[in-house]
Amino acid sequence: MIKPYRIRAIEVNPGLVLSPMSGVTTRPFRRLVKELNPGAVGLVVSEFVSVEGMTRGSQRTMEMMRFSEEERPYCVQIFGYDIARMRDAAMMVQDFGADLVDINCGCPAPKVVKRGGGCELMRQPDHLKEIIREVRKSISIPLTIKIRAGWDEDSRNAIEVAKMAEGEGVEALAIHGRTRSQLYRGNADWDLVQEVAEILSIPVLGSGDVVCRATAEARLKGKVAGLFIGRASMWNPFIFSEILHNQPSRLTGNFDLMLDVLFRYIELLKEDFQESSCGGKFKQLASQMCRGALWRKQLLTLNSIREHEEFLKRVRDGSWRPKGALVDDANETPTIDSCDQFAAS
Repeated sequence: MIKPYRIRAIEVNPGLVLSPMSGVTTRPFRRLVKELNPGAVGLVVSEFVSVEGMTRGSQRTMEMMRFSEEERPYCVQIFGYDIARMRDAAMMVQDFGADLVDINCGCPAPKVVKRGGGCELMRQPDHLKEIIREVRKSISIPLTIKIRAGWDEDSRNAIEVAKMAEGEGVEALAIHGRTRSQLYRGNADWDLVQEVAEILSIPVLGSGDVVCRATAEARLKGKVAGLFIGRASMWNPFIFSEILHNQPSRLTGNFDLMLDVLFRYIELLKEDFQESSCGGKFKQLASQMCRGALWRKQLLTLNSIREHEEFLKRVRDGSWRPKGALVDDANETPTIDSCDQFAAS
């Protein structure tokens, strides 16, 4: 069912992509997903990176692009408004050694769109056209973009933007089937995704509501080349291999496996970040993945990565004892949206 597709000389095999999520798809998370899904993740994308931070020499921003060779093919997604900065940032991505550069035209977060980036670019298609044209002529690696259905129900211009992008040399396009005004509410419009795929000659990828094998099969129809999977990889980091190999969920109720994943994630986080930065990133995954575990609620009250690690050791060796009622209030922690963790760099 999941076939490969090509972006020029780059084969994305299989056509399953780890979607960019700000503050989430860092190198440790990307490496974790690749390890847990051997041969099942065709492409990984960085968290989206500010061209303002890049072109102003922000060390923190530059570190967001770091990757490991085992992550290839690897794409860096950039966002911004200024044409010259978008061009220069794309050139920096190329010099950094990434395989592809992607322009974010779909993020709905207020902090992004107020600065002219993300989905705001779909409201200014002429300006977006100039960005794409300038970036395309300045880099030799493939250029892709990610869009939404449109800004709102009265301005669903995904088809027009997609045609323009292809005409300006974009070599693959991903579309999230919701408008900006929907954020992550309601259902993604996959009829629109399939319509865009039928019209364009470049690979078109779909994004939105892919959470298991059944939803992947329902959405990968017609000429849709592949799927972007974002939030569901936080709920279930094994989702790529389960979709590819038609496997049942390995994680549901398997608390020993949850512990294995958490311990490995701690190792990867500590390789890349100062311990003071690891706790919050760890809880992003734990809050989503460990629903149903009786120790989840107490785990999420801890802050430092050392506290998390010591707590999980007690859970594993059986010395942990619950405080209060044995209830996992999974609704206390909100889900992670692709742009919720955005912070200016």
